[in-house]
Amino acid sequence: MPKFYFQLFDRDGAGATETGYDFASVEAAKAEARRVLAEMAAEGLPAAPLNMLSVELFDESRRPLAEIRLILEEISKQPRSACLP
Repeated sequence: MPKFYFQLFDRDGAGATETGYDFASVEAAKAEARRVLAEMAAEGLPAAPLNMLSVELFDESRRPLAEIRLILEEISKQPRSACLP
């Protein structure tokens, strides 16, 4: 089974995993990355300035394969004139 590595990016910055994990396929490793991202979000939504959480997936040669991101975006629904001081 091929090994995959993950790099997590959260409110504390980036952290690479030195441990390789065995998965049957890239799709199985991506599913695990999504699960890990959901756990990270359950611990707290992303905060400014980036408003993003991510899990990057690497193959056994440490080549990047995919990045799964959660981006928190606030969209004002007030008319422009209501936003002025």
